[in-house]
Amino acid sequence: MKLHLEFSPPFNEVTKNLFETLEFKKEITLKELIEFFGKKYGDSFINLIWDNGKEGEFNKLLSIIINGQSYRDENFLETNLRDGDQIVFIYIYFGG
Repeated sequence: MKLHLEFSPPFNEVTKNLFETLEFKKEITLKELIEFFGKKYGDSFINLIWDNGKEGEFNKLLSIIINGQSYRDENFLETNLRDGDQIVFIYIYFGG
């Protein structure tokens, strides 16, 4: 199973990549993907995901977009990722 990832700022500062393609032997959940990145990139990546380090509470600026759709519900972490999915990790900044 291949996943196509895009890392917008500030994620690309941690990953040192804007784009990455990963291959897994089986389908995984969004939670498993985040855990994979925690092992690969360490706390710097994880601290961008969780609000004040509280696992399960997404940072308010974070948007994870899967195949062009951004959503968050109580089961978001259990979203099954499928072959060919495009996933974007982005912070939404406002202001002017």
